[in-house]
Amino acid sequence: MASAFIATVRAAVCAGAVVLAPQAALADLGAVDLSEVRRVLSALEADVTRGLDRPADVDAIWSTMPFGGIVGTWTAGQIAMQQSPTPSTTFGAIFPAPSLNSVPSLNSASALSGPMPARVDAVPARIGDDTQSGSGLFALEMSRSAREIAPAPVIVPLAAPIFGASSAFGINASPTQATDTARTPPQDVGSANFRMMLSSLSQTYTGRNSMAVVNAQGPRGPIAVSVRAGTVTLDDIRSYAAALGLPPRLDGTMTAPVIVWPGATLRLSPGENLMLARDSGAFILSMGTLDIDGATIEAVGRENPYTPSFVPFVTIADGGSLLMQGATMRGLGFGQTAKFNGLSVASNLLTRSGGKIVIRDSLFDGLQNVTISGVSGAEITGNTFINARDNTLQLTNAPRGLIQNNLFTGGSHTNAIRVEQGSVETTIKHNIFIRGHRVAVLVTGGSDRVQVNDNLVWKREGAGVKFLNANCGLAQGNVVLDNRQKGIEVRKSDGAVVRDNLIAGNGSSGIWVSAQKHDALASVSGNILVANGSGLSAATGAGILLHGNDFSGQLPRLLDGDIARLTRAVVQDLHGEAVLKINAGSVQELSETTPLCGGNL
Repeated sequence: MASAFIATVRAAVCAGAVVLAPQAALADLGAVDLSEVRRVLSALEADVTRGLDRPADVDAIWSTMPFGGIVGTWTAGQIAMQQSPTPSTTFGAIFPAPSLNSVPSLNSASALSGPMPARVDAVPARIGDDTQSGSGLFALEMSRSAREIAPAPVIVPLAAPIFGASSAFGINASPTQATDTARTPPQDVGSANFRMMLSSLSQTYTGRNSMAVVNAQGPRGPIAVSVRAGTVTLDDIRSYAAALGLPPRLDGTMTAPVIVWPGATLRLSPGENLMLARDSGAFILSMGTLDIDGATIEAVGRENPYTPSFVPFVTIADGGSLLMQGATMRGLGFGQTAKFNGLSVASNLLTRSGGKIVIRDSLFDGLQNVTISGVSGAEITGNTFINARDNTLQLTNAPRGLIQNNLFTGGSHTNAIRVEQGSVETTIKHNIFIRGHRVAVLVTGGSDRVQVNDNLVWKREGAGVKFLNANCGLAQGNVVLDNRQKGIEVRKSDGAVVRDNLIAGNGSSGIWVSAQKHDALASVSGNILVANGSGLSAATGAGILLHGNDFSGQLPRLLDGDIARLTRAVVQDLHGEAVLKINAGSVQELSETTPLCGGNL
């Protein structure tokens, strides 16, 4: 039965690829129909709303699309528009979803699943490397250590806590830990007042919500299991907590916070489930290393009786590292500051952290927010974000980040990606955005030279991509389809380049340029504009360079706003063969294009 189902799904996916994939290197573009894209996205959305227990394989989804990163080679006349698609494809679950406390064995993996990658610290630096490729639509890519399911935790309470003891002589030492004793630092675990760590966070993020965390502990007060040295496992943490008078519940749920100091490591392995009790104030706060390989961390339990708003969270603070692969996080986060928002890297905003942040092939379900602050070079690749309760993913003062091959969907209430406060030279590439509120990708706050390339944005309640107070931004090769507001917006930003995008069916302007300084320039080239509320609009648009844009599918509303009266110049050149410069309500033809941002764009 299962094999027949898998074969049916495989046939459906292959059929979709045949219908939608570029034929003969996109030679026959007359067969491309955006209604097919809509059908695939509608079917995908329907499957996602039924719930996910693993991240989607974004590469596999892209393989059913006719994009291939060369949207600019299309013409509007080769794209058939259908406004009321009917879903005709279903992905379904590739194989029965694993429980949160177990891992599928290699023998039970779907025939559509790709190879298992190595641990985070051994995988290539970019998710796009060949060794990371997979073909399963919802393939949970675990580490090779997932060949064996982790043993159930064994709680061994002691009469008194042990401080500074090595794992060979301490609590619940596994054979592996005993073997590694000679080359790893001894464990140093006890209890500690966590208010010192909250005070450190408050210096950067204010003290807002800090007392809510303290009050959520109830009569016990701000006491946590404190890991000062060594590498500890989930079994270790549960055992130490019991010995310290902070026992987990019978199902292993942690009832007390866990803090990890610099130099120490908390390691979670495939199949493990770290449950954090909401009603007793549990959370994870680490200044050391949090290594999550194929494990789950989730908030569980009823409302906290002392602070009803409190929800468990995971925070990496002050130079800590996060290595996360094949993991799941559910229901984490509360409050109005980044430090407790779900999964947070909350380093000092004035001095960037040296910690390494790698988040790959993981599922985030119902978190308030994932925030990366004060860290350079964070890698966020191959993940699925669903039903975020605030901004889905936020980079603050986090330059040179990579956000690639992720799926953002579900009922997110504001931006899917927000890049702000000097997160310069960030790359946002090959992601898929399905529904949600406000603009999908917001680049703002002096986050210059950010590239937003080869993404798909469909049916947002807001816009697709927006540059606000961010210079030299690049939006290239994106598909911005059926969003309620604008396609791509440039506002108060100089040197923006919008090129080779397919922008279709958006309720407002396909491209909007506004509030520019008098000497600012924006380049709009090689785009295909089809059936948007208008093609190109401006309000105090300053200099706009036009070349190679296809407006033939945008008739009759080509230009709008301050430049509406210049429509004639575009009507006479619907395919943009001339180089035009629009400025101060006038249009002139140039002999060649003008490079922006020192010729880098």
